[in-house]
Amino acid sequence: MTAAAAVLLVVALAAWWRPRLIAPRGRALATRCAWRRRPSPPTTDVWAALLDRMSAEVRTGSSLTAAYSAALSRASPAGATVRPGSTLADLLTAIGVRDPDEAVVVQAVTAAHALGGPVAATLDAASALLRERAATRAEAQAHSAQARLSARVLTGVPIAFAAWSTVASRSFRTALLSQLGLVSAAVGGVANLVGWWWMRRLVTKAAR
Repeated sequence: MTAAAAVLLVVALAAWWRPRLIAPRGRALATRCAWRRRPSPPTTDVWAALLDRMSAEVRTGSSLTAAYSAALSRASPAGATVRPGSTLADLLTAIGVRDPDEAVVVQAVTAAHALGGPVAATLDAASALLRERAATRAEAQAHSAQARLSARVLTGVPIAFAAWSTVASRSFRTALLSQLGLVSAAVGGVANLVGWWWMRRLVTKAAR
């Protein structure tokens, strides 16, 4: 009984602290396999900086094509369409851009190319829009911090209570190791994981 209780306690604690326990190993594995990973998508600040550089080049008298090439030589977003080595024609013919920030860049440059007029002002407006989006996302993340903490507490407390009861109470261990107790523990564990996933999904969706 004591050995079984100790094993159950170790499994419960390992399940709860698993991200912290495997983080160093995960980082080492990620370093060894870095060549297999795709580059992370550019941040909103990278896209905004790209538009700022294009606007600055246009204000110095460069054409939109030259400004695009010059901006890419300094900022290298690894996006699906806007990427090092791409041309303005690639950008203007882009279809189905998934990244919402990249879509703003594509739309702004396409509009500036098609309509002309104050090109620099168009690019500046798009850059300001991206930064406003970034600020809104940061504020949403800050407001959702309490909800994320509550989700962790509601997930961890049942596991901690079950582990402590298993160690401290012989009657609890007896009930837990019975056939009905094991089934109940399995159902409760699944329900706990589903609840954690659902709360995380709600918080992530609200933060977006």
